[in-house]
Amino acid sequence: MSPPLGLALRWMECIIAVAIIQGTLELFAIRTTFADDGIWRWSTLRRELRWLQPVLAYRAFLGVLLVRLLAASLLLSGVRGATVPILWVATLFVNVRFLGTFNGGSDSMTMVVLSGLVVAHVGAPWPLLVQSALLYVAVQSLMSYFIAGCVKLKNREWRQGTALRSFVASPQFGAPEFVRQRLASTAMARTASWCVMLFECTVPLALAGPTTALVIISVASVFHLGNVAVFGLNRFFFAWGATWPAIWYMSGQLE
Repeated sequence: MSPPLGLALRWMECIIAVAIIQGTLELFAIRTTFADDGIWRWSTLRRELRWLQPVLAYRAFLGVLLVRLLAASLLLSGVRGATVPILWVATLFVNVRFLGTFNGGSDSMTMVVLSGLVVAHVGAPWPLLVQSALLYVAVQSLMSYFIAGCVKLKNREWRQGTALRSFVASPQFGAPEFVRQRLASTAMARTASWCVMLFECTVPLALAGPTTALVIISVASVFHLGNVAVFGLNRFFFAWGATWPAIWYMSGQLE
């Protein structure tokens, strides 16, 4: 049995609020990198984004981050109202500040979830519109897994396991030594690669029903926790986790 519509929305709000709090605190921790003498300093962007200086220059941008942190904390505690639209706007400013997204896919999925929540809040009097917002989030999430799996499946290096092994061996990620040692084996690397590809390609089956959805969500949580442990992709867990209630809810509507 899938969760009621209101409960699915509340879970989405809580998880995305945690994702935004986490991401905002990380940006505060590296704020010197986008200060006036940092590598992402405002002067580099001033020419093309001059009209946004009141919100994207260093001190103003810190204010945007503070508002974002406060709004996410309020949403997590149950205060709704204007918090979701504020988070949508603040997150958009963050993405514009870094000319796209700072953390790639996780920031993009955060915008997807926030967009769905904005529509759901505005369309609260119309259940069909709220359901459509959750369907949007669910489909975006399912397709992100499916497309990633298909792309890997077409790549011979992924099918052979060498792509995964090279990612793990890269000093950029700092994977644990025992993981690097295990995937040094061709058989282990190939097995792990095929497990990832098969999981990603079969995620859309979550819409077959609530039980199937729960199984796939459970596997997805292990998959993302593994990515946190091996590659340090901590933002991805909560960004995609915020889509799981929408998937679970829609699985009950489409069975």
